[in-house]
Amino acid sequence: MNRIQQAFQKKGKDLLNIYFTAGYPTLDATVPLIQTLAAAGADLIEIGMPFSDPLADGPVIQQSSTAALANGMNMRVLFRQLQDIRQTVPDTPLLLMGYLNPVMQFGVENFCRQAAEAGVDGIILPDLPLDDYVNEYQEIFRRHNLRPVFLITPQTSESRIRRIDELTDAFLYLVSGPGTTGGKIRRAWACRKRILSALPP
Repeated sequence: MNRIQQAFQKKGKDLLNIYFTAGYPTLDATVPLIQTLAAAGADLIEIGMPFSDPLADGPVIQQSSTAALANGMNMRVLFRQLQDIRQTVPDTPLLLMGYLNPVMQFGVENFCRQAAEAGVDGIILPDLPLDDYVNEYQEIFRRHNLRPVFLITPQTSESRIRRIDELTDAFLYLVSGPGTTGGKIRRAWACRKRILSALPP
C-alpha cells in the first residue's frame, strides 16, 4: 500500500490537500514549506513545478511560477532540494504537479527516477493525454512506483471516468468548473471510490 492509499484509509474523507509553487516566495522555501504544511496537518501536499507558460493557470499561480523561475527554480534544483525530504516528512504523501513540456525536456524516465528517489508518491500532469500516458509512459510510472493522477470534470463521460479509474490507484482530481486555476474558479478533488460510487453499476 502506498502513502496516498494509506492517507485515504487512515482518514476516509475530508482530506486536506495543499498546493504551493516550488521556489516561491524564495528559492529555498520549498523544503521548509513542506515541513510546515506536514506539521500543521496537511493530509497531502502538492508541489507545483513552475513553468514559463502556465496557460491553464490563473494570475495567482502564474505570478508564483514567474517569481519561482526568476528565483532560479528548475527541475534539477527541485530534485536536489527534495533528496532528503523523507528524513523529516516520512509519511505525508507528496505529489508533483505541473506541465508536460518541462518533464519531457528533462526526460520522462529521468524525471520519474529522480522523483521516486526523492520519495514522491504521485504525479499530476493535466496536459498529458490519456492515450499518450497509456502508450508511452505507463510502464515508466509503474517501474518507479509513481501514481498518476488524472483530472475529470462534471462533463467527463462515465466511460472515461471508469477508464481512468482502471489506470490509477491514487485518486481522481475533480475540476469543479470551467476556467483557469488559481483565480475565482476553485479546484476540487475527490477520492476515486466516492466518484465511482455515484456512477450506476
